[in-house]
Amino acid sequence: MTDLTAISELVSVVETSGTSARSRIASVNSSTLLLAARFEEFIREQGRQYARETVQLQADARTLPRKLSATAWKRTLEELARAKIDTGGTAVSLETVSRDARSRVDAVCRFLEGDLTQEIYGSLVHNESNMRPSQLNAVFSICDLKDVCSKVSDKPPLLSYFEDDDAGRVHGMLLIRLNDFMEKRNNIAHSLNPGNSLSASSLHDDVAFFKALGLSIAVTLPLHLPQAA
Repeated sequence: MTDLTAISELVSVVETSGTSARSRIASVNSSTLLLAARFEEFIREQGRQYARETVQLQADARTLPRKLSATAWKRTLEELARAKIDTGGTAVSLETVSRDARSRVDAVCRFLEGDLTQEIYGSLVHNESNMRPSQLNAVFSICDLKDVCSKVSDKPPLLSYFEDDDAGRVHGMLLIRLNDFMEKRNNIAHSLNPGNSLSASSLHDDVAFFKALGLSIAVTLPLHLPQAA
């Protein structure tokens, strides 16, 4: 949450420093992009940690969520396929790529064979596009945790943010709010039109929203960890 505070403080400093309108617009827009990036990384971090704790609670690889094992294998190979090999003939570079590939394939193979101490989480969580509700839910579905957006909607931080005590309505508002933010983020990222700029108050509200969402996720995930085998 310290990152959220820092983003808010940055905008507040620029807003009150008497700088030009162009500088204020740049500050809010860049802060919005930073907020989106930090939120996405927060979700990936939570996804990796949830997967790690899910695995740690199991004594037998056969009881792991099947999607977790399949995704670990798939994502490892996908990352290795994207590795850049120096075609200029630099032997050291080729050797480095080869050693890394051998190590990572060995780790995921050992994991699939039952060695649950292997570190396979770095490449496990990946979002294909902006962290909209469907992508957020997909991060945790790897561990058979379904519809996290619905599960977080009855938690106090989000209930308070939306000023509503009905979890069903909060769920609906959460989906709209997250989609709207990502739409704003894309408008800023893909256009230099000043008309796509946001106000400082809008940015502060976005920070408050993500703080409530982040706290709600942090409360929710431990409640759905599997029972220790």
